[in-house]
Amino acid sequence: MSSSSGSVPGHGKKQVNARPSPGAERGRGRTPDGGGGGSWRGLLFAGLALVVVAGLLVANRAMDDRAREPAAREPAADSAPHAAGADGQTPDQREFGALLARRDPGDPAAMGEVDAPVVMVAYSDYNCPYCGRWARETQPELMHYVERGDLRIEWRDFPIITGSSETVSHAARAAGMQGGFWEFHEAYFAHGEKFEGEALEEVLDGIVAELGMDPGRFEEDRHGDEAAAMVSRDFAEAQRIGVTSTPAFLVNGQPLMGAQPLSVFVSAVEDALADAGRDGDG
Repeated sequence: MSSSSGSVPGHGKKQVNARPSPGAERGRGRTPDGGGGGSWRGLLFAGLALVVVAGLLVANRAMDDRAREPAAREPAADSAPHAAGADGQTPDQREFGALLARRDPGDPAAMGEVDAPVVMVAYSDYNCPYCGRWARETQPELMHYVERGDLRIEWRDFPIITGSSETVSHAARAAGMQGGFWEFHEAYFAHGEKFEGEALEEVLDGIVAELGMDPGRFEEDRHGDEAAAMVSRDFAEAQRIGVTSTPAFLVNGQPLMGAQPLSVFVSAVEDALADAGRDGDG
């Protein structure tokens, strides 16, 4: 995080990012209803969709320049289905979902050890009230797993709720370029409401000052191509696997929809740790 002063130079009105949101460009998904619905599970794990997703994942991983485990770990896209477990998924389905974990050591929107046995991928929108509830109430209760190296959380931007959702996603990515992604994340969600126009700009200015970031660099970065590319990549990934509402999670490939009770997330992490041969809290 920058050590520059938290004061913000005087400036005139700024325009909210006018670039059409990924939701507007590609067809907006539905907003949460009671914490998210179950349609994603059907879309993501339908038999035909699995073949498509598997092919895309393998192709994407082949082009990825990061080091990976031998390809023998990945099931073939046309492998025969195995018996489904208690969560309704086959082992192959869980494996395909787990491959969405990037484990990029330079990812500012991820927390936890790169080699943590459990990775939670979270598709979220900063203007989603259920995402905010999860960030304020549930995420803090899972941090002991992160701190002891058992859990890694990887944020994915899926801005579909309001016209300003993408603006906030870009701002968070700009904060990440100064080492303050998660601090921005916490500060924005602490407001517990949606902002638009000049009200949003005032909130962003306040967060920049509060976190002591360079305001000039922040403005340049949030309107730049790099932040846009990061958000677009996440949005495209979410659409590709059939995410239609937020928040949506994958815990080592197991889907969890909505801001469910803490016990649901704890059980998912504990089960994944057991599968990995690690002792949890139980």
